[in-house]
Amino acid sequence: MGFKVFVESSEIKFSACHFLKEPLQCTRLHGHNYYVSVEISDKLNENNFVVDFIDLKENLISIIKPMDHYVLIPTKSDELEIREEKDSIEIIGSNKRYVFPREDVFFLPLPATTSELLAKYIHEKLKEIYRNKKISVKVEESKSTMAFFEE
Repeated sequence: MGFKVFVESSEIKFSACHFLKEPLQCTRLHGHNYYVSVEISDKLNENNFVVDFIDLKENLISIIKPMDHYVLIPTKSDELEIREEKDSIEIIGSNKRYVFPREDVFFLPLPATTSELLAKYIHEKLKEIYRNKKISVKVEESKSTMAFFEE
């Protein structure tokens, strides 16, 4: 392919709460400030760009903004039972029960809300926009822990 662009900015982030099946400390409700960066590879277009940086940043922000300041709930988990009431969401699993206001929850079509699967989710959303390009997504949940997904 030859050319790559990389977008990384302290503005491309979202804060969210979640819980995992294991390890033990991650089964507790906790949150992260997730920083997202993207690398796209392809040949140059008619304007001599791989992609327009401004468009890429705007598209990326539009994908992650809906997750910002929400409790992330994986709807494809085999371990969780999700019950929707009028104004609340009840989550039962791993010997725990959570009840959240509906307005505080963001559902993700994932089996878990790990950084790896969040990177894949963001990748899939970008792939809908940039169909024929090679895309790599990095999701950092701390300065020393990050996950990547690329095709």
